[in-house]
Amino acid sequence: MVGGVPDRIGKYDVLAYLATGGMAEIFLGRAPSGRPVVIKRILPHLARQSGFVTMFIDEARFGSLIRHPNVVEVHELDQVGSDLFMVMEFLEGENTSGLLRRLVHRDERLAYGLAAHVVAEACRGLHAAHQLRDEAGRPLGLVHRDVSPQNVFITYDGDVKVLDFGIATAAYRLSHTATGQLKGKFSYMAPEQCRGEALDARADVFALGVVLFELSMQRRLFARSNELLVLKAVCEEPIPRPSRERPDYPAFLEDICLRALARDRDARYASAQQLHDDLVTARQLLLGTADPRALLAGEMARLFADRRERKRATLQHVRDGGDAGAMPATEVDESVVVPQATQHTPVSSAVAVIEAAPAAPPRRGRRVLAAFGVALAAAAAVVAVPAMREARGRDGSPLPIEGAASAAPVAPTAPAAPAAPAAVPPPVEPTAPPVPAEIVVTIESEPQGARVTVDGEEVGVTPYELRRPSGAPPAALELRHRGYRTLRQTIRADRDQRLVLALRRRAAAKADDGGGGFHRFD
Repeated sequence: MVGGVPDRIGKYDVLAYLATGGMAEIFLGRAPSGRPVVIKRILPHLARQSGFVTMFIDEARFGSLIRHPNVVEVHELDQVGSDLFMVMEFLEGENTSGLLRRLVHRDERLAYGLAAHVVAEACRGLHAAHQLRDEAGRPLGLVHRDVSPQNVFITYDGDVKVLDFGIATAAYRLSHTATGQLKGKFSYMAPEQCRGEALDARADVFALGVVLFELSMQRRLFARSNELLVLKAVCEEPIPRPSRERPDYPAFLEDICLRALARDRDARYASAQQLHDDLVTARQLLLGTADPRALLAGEMARLFADRRERKRATLQHVRDGGDAGAMPATEVDESVVVPQATQHTPVSSAVAVIEAAPAAPPRRGRRVLAAFGVALAAAAAVVAVPAMREARGRDGSPLPIEGAASAAPVAPTAPAAPAAPAAVPPPVEPTAPPVPAEIVVTIESEPQGARVTVDGEEVGVTPYELRRPSGAPPAALELRHRGYRTLRQTIRADRDQRLVLALRRRAAAKADDGGGGFHRFD
């Protein structure tokens, strides 16, 4: 052990200290295979307290059960001696909190279509978590409870991942929150969460609405000077209409955002899947046929080429058996304060608002490294992408086309004089895009390489893109894989979508479970 940092935890080499939270400390590690991993170890003084131990085990258990491309993967939970730890996948990228800071710092704006895309991808991961069942097949009723920009991560390849189920609640978790106890970040809580009421998936939908507002407006929505004022703002103050401050804000995106932010949970989207579907509609209207993942990856590469290359060089050094060395700082533009929505502060003036942040005490021996995986990195991506279709504002006039990636930053429109607060009228459903002539159904399986049969005809292996005329009758899908039970499912050509199907091994499958798990996305 050097300077309080262990040389090994279990079978993993510890290469660097990354951060310490309220319950655990996090390290960059190396698996025996040479693969970089993130190791999260419960703090030693908490490892003797059963309440914290059960919370830690719950987090690892939920993470290992959720197998979805939009959720960070937990590889294992283990205990060696007094060390209780989990091992997670290492992510190269930046979190959305840093994205907001970078946008404000550079006086740039995120394209509305990309804001819709990031939140839509987070919806995918959260819907998979909400639908999660335990090992006995019982619905867990999982609620994340801490959805925020810090826990929505964007990789350099353009993937979006939901992180940190440490305070998630579920029907069958080992630890339970006392009645009336608040957990999570107050400015992203749903009103019912602030009141200490029982929660369901709609609480996470509200938090996603806050993230969507802040990503698309480059402003904090509920940030106030103290926690009491934050709770009052969440529960009582009028939700500002984005179009009052940004006349070019798309009407259909505003309707989606306000519906997600409905204080009455019965007026809110009933699920993250429903919110996802409307955001995909908005994304298609704003971006047309452009690939949002590729656009996002391109912007990450353009804006953070230096950080990306330094990190990748470090990782290669780790894979080759070396120590980690120095890495880019944890927070990019961390001294920049993202303005509150109620301040009506132009984005261009926000860079002058500076807040001193206390520095973390350094560790001796090994250099204190910046985290850049699993919600520890924070930077930003500003995107300006060509719109393939013309979108219109609330008054019916064409919206400005979101320019090419190399274009200069978009100067924000000066905000109108603040108007007296008014009650928000009920949001209306967004206008649907034109019905395409062809529907694309992307079929994936776990494991991949399953043979795909549609209406009795074998057409290929997973991953497979099935193209059908829009409105075609339902098709009978079968997946076959050696050693696994045949999975059968009816698919409908009602919209572009992605199917992620988990196959069950023959020996472990139940006779009545249909052969595997099924999730429908997009």
